[in-house]
Amino acid sequence: MKNRNIPFGYQYVEGVITVNPTEAEAVKAICSAYLGGQSLLTISRRLNEQAVEYMPGVTGWNKARLMRILEDRRYLGTDAYPAILDETVYEAIQSTKTRRNTQKATDRRTDIYQLETPVLCPKCGAEMHRRHDSRCKCNQRWFCTNHECGELIVIADENLLAQITELLNMVIADPDRIQIPADTEIKPDIEILKTENEIGRMLDSVELDKEALRLKMLRCLSLKYKSIDHTTYAIKKMKADLERVSPLSEFSADLVARTVKAITLNTDKSVYLTLINDQIIRKEPEDYASSHNPTDAA
Repeated sequence: MKNRNIPFGYQYVEGVITVNPTEAEAVKAICSAYLGGQSLLTISRRLNEQAVEYMPGVTGWNKARLMRILEDRRYLGTDAYPAILDETVYEAIQSTKTRRNTQKATDRRTDIYQLETPVLCPKCGAEMHRRHDSRCKCNQRWFCTNHECGELIVIADENLLAQITELLNMVIADPDRIQIPADTEIKPDIEILKTENEIGRMLDSVELDKEALRLKMLRCLSLKYKSIDHTTYAIKKMKADLERVSPLSEFSADLVARTVKAITLNTDKSVYLTLINDQIIRKEPEDYASSHNPTDAA
């Protein structure tokens, strides 16, 4: 399972957040279709049929993912992100969303509907889907999408979200538990070695062209930057992010999206998180037993 660490429509270019032209056009097309009256389901189906990638090699468009794009104010040019949408379009989208919200009995703005990170089956590892059944004592249940597995786990939304929040608070309280792989020495490729040799010859030259030298050195730095492992950068960024965050008093879908790759729901209704560095965060069994809510039984 993969998560983006930057909103759809943007990319890193030499460490700087810039607009991804192809994705930005997709963002505008999504907004235009929504304002034109198309449903989120219709838009997501069209994107999947056209194989529009949410990230390299991944499509998987759904209503929750689209709604996050439609509600994200960063597209207006906030928090160091270049603008993709203008204020008029954004406000029109929010007005349209409010007008269409006819399902008063089901508030799609509640936290469980903002959970975009995949919830995985403890038995087969396939993704699980949530269903609501008002006929049962506990209305919420999660089904494994692998029909050969068929695992079913009954757990209330508030219990699931509370456990996720508690696990994140464990990491917020002690960010040093985040495991960062040791930086490996960059092994220059042929192009880097060639450029370094050219710089050496230019420095030894009697008539030094400072501007040409500057450009050659910038190219060498760019080549070295491209050879850096961006996974390590993303993990360090996650740790710094957690160091800045105050302990959570309630569930934060945004923080989960930035730091958690997957959520595994166990048969005993306990939860563990897989962070973006593939590190597992879980409670000890005795800790879980003391906080378990027995009312979740079906």
